Amino acid sequence: MKIKNYTWLLVSLTLLTCKAQQASISTVKAEASSDKKNILFIAVDDLKPLLSNYGHPEMMTPNFDRLSKMGVSFTNAHVQYAVCGPSRASVMTGTNPDKTKVWDLHTDFRESAPDLISMPEYLISQGYETTAVGKIYHKGSSSPGHDGKSWSIPHTQPKNYDSAYGDPAFEYYQNPETKKTMSLLVNEAEAKGITKPGQLRSYVFKRLKPSTESAEVSDEAYQDGIYTQEALKKLNKLIKTGKPWFLGVGYQKPHLPFVAPKKYWDLYDRDKIELAKFQKLSEGTPSFAFHNYGELRAFSDIDDNYDIGDIIDENKQRELIHGYMACISYIDAQLGKLMDALEAKGILDDTIIVLWGDHGWHLGDHAEWCKHSNFEQATRIPFMFSGPGIAKNQNVETPVNLVDLFPTIFELAHVKQSDQTDGKSLVPLLDNDKNTTINMDYAYHQYARGKRMGYSIRTEKYRYTEWHNNDYRSNKPYKDENIVGRELYDYDNDPLETKNWVNDANYKNIATQLKDKLKSHVTNNLK
Repeated sequence: MKIKNYTWLLVSLTLLTCKAQQASISTVKAEASSDKKNILFIAVDDLKPLLSNYGHPEMMTPNFDRLSKMGVSFTNAHVQYAVCGPSRASVMTGTNPDKTKVWDLHTDFRESAPDLISMPEYLISQGYETTAVGKIYHKGSSSPGHDGKSWSIPHTQPKNYDSAYGDPAFEYYQNPETKKTMSLLVNEAEAKGITKPGQLRSYVFKRLKPSTESAEVSDEAYQDGIYTQEALKKLNKLIKTGKPWFLGVGYQKPHLPFVAPKKYWDLYDRDKIELAKFQKLSEGTPSFAFHNYGELRAFSDIDDNYDIGDIIDENKQRELIHGYMACISYIDAQLGKLMDALEAKGILDDTIIVLWGDHGWHLGDHAEWCKHSNFEQATRIPFMFSGPGIAKNQNVETPVNLVDLFPTIFELAHVKQSDQTDGKSLVPLLDNDKNTTINMDYAYHQYARGKRMGYSIRTEKYRYTEWHNNDYRSNKPYKDENIVGRELYDYDNDPLETKNWVNDANYKNIATQLKDKLKSHVTNNLK
């Protein structure tokens, strides 16, 4: 009996030890899981740094100011390709356009580079719940589930507009007269046998498609207002899971058309709006570096005959700039609602927030509108971080890339780093140490014009561009004889890019140095 009792005692002690060890392991796992940080990921379509915290006191953007005081703003940040599809494919995979093979609005990286894994898809493998509302991808917006692989909780594109105003016409317009006319045009098209949605849309827009709208409506009468409300519902759902989470919120404005509730238009006096100071083509710049802003000319109140170098009527310029500013203030209000919700839940300071624009926007400079170029106004974006471990109220002037977001967010979130990235972690620049550097002194980007691909680097002071012909990409041999144009701009002495200095004798050494840097980057880092 004693031996049996002793044996039973040993068994009991062993079981208790195992349970204690299991409990300890569970505690460690729980601690490791709780150490992973939640991520609020805010994408804003067509947003250039026309914000009060980026040196534009004329802008009414108090919530961008609020976010900037909470963290770090990069003042020399650039996208990898100044149009939605390629830019978003790059940031969401952490890879450059020549790796995603997305250089247009039609290609889905899931088809062109099927081995790539998206940022939220990777986070799912690391124990996260991920979901989103609004525009995060471009091509994904027409794919099942808005790139369904990215979300553990399905992405949504809500359409529950404020019932006081009804659905906007073609998801854009709430002006009653515009909606009435568009309804008549739809009836007219259907009477002609035009019934498919895309054909109906085209029929109407060829006859009426305003570039701006100021309507006396609520925030929720337009898309971005209901995106915010949907995001707040998703936030509650994510918190209840008890797991670390990634919430993507993709705002559509200030993308054309510039439609926003009237109260945001009323923040600005149109007569006091300044027009672009330099509305000419840069001296010595290849003509193919410019474009004739076809995206804007598609609107019915814009003359479709405008060509490269033509200047839009000043009254229309002021209206467009006014609309762009109003849309930014509209988004600023949505940002405030998101931060208010986090603060009310007591998690504002414990949540990593990253906000970025998918590219900039020309507002008449170089007689250009829209994006689609390698110029400063098209490539430069607001890029902001806040949260645990991030310094407060700091600006960083170091040139950085939007593709750097991918490794940065993983390090900030305490997630095992993915090796799928062409970017670099910016965490060393996010503390209070002003002497910290990273191993790159330039940003980079590219843009195609037909068979020509323009590759650029942007240092603290200069931008250097080479245009390579014959459908060149960085996975092909670099050949000087393939170069059909070069550009060099000096932002200290010529911030408006009025002249291409590449052939100026005073810039010979600088051009040579930058050429070597670009060639090294293209041949070594973009394959």
